[in-house]
Amino acid sequence: MLTIWKKIKSNIRANLIPGMIVVVPIVISILVLRWLINFFDNLLRPIVENFLHIYIPGIGLLLSIIFIYLVGLSTKNYFGNKFIQLGEWFVIRIPVAKTVYTAVKQIITTLTTRESNQPQKVVIIEYPRNGIYSIGLFNGFIDDPATGEKLGSILIITSINPASGFTVLVPFSQIRFTDLSLDKMMKYIVSGGIVIPENFKIVPYVLKKKNNE
Repeated sequence: MLTIWKKIKSNIRANLIPGMIVVVPIVISILVLRWLINFFDNLLRPIVENFLHIYIPGIGLLLSIIFIYLVGLSTKNYFGNKFIQLGEWFVIRIPVAKTVYTAVKQIITTLTTRESNQPQKVVIIEYPRNGIYSIGLFNGFIDDPATGEKLGSILIITSINPASGFTVLVPFSQIRFTDLSLDKMMKYIVSGGIVIPENFKIVPYVLKKKNNE
């Protein structure tokens, strides 16, 4: 009986967290956006109607978009960034919210940030051992401090649950760069390998020299 309960508990934990990672950010985003729209609509609608004697549909949505844009713009300066950090400080102290927020932020940041001269590329490497291959995301190079050899920083995203994974450093000579799109890669991973990408090729990658070289 105890063994069955452990299996049930393990199954619930394995599927509940990935489900929450997908659902919770969407629900929170919808609720926050709905609240913002209603807030601005209720705030400005009486003013507009009293002065202009007309109703402007969508004013709440328009002001919500402008507000979100300004919040994003504020993160570019010191005080705005500190305010965002304060908000994160409160969120990560809530047990469930901490798990969801941290995981979602990590994967979104990894998949959306890139250097202009070194875009992310889908690669194939031998991992977790020789003879077994994994698809990963190339995020740039690190120089080995001992040998000076170029090591590629590769993110191996966990299958089915893309909010976790492993970051490994692989010698440049052992990385196989592909022309596989990020979209097809994610479909392959999230489906657990069911949606198999076809007709992708191994392509050469030329190391770019630094400006002072």
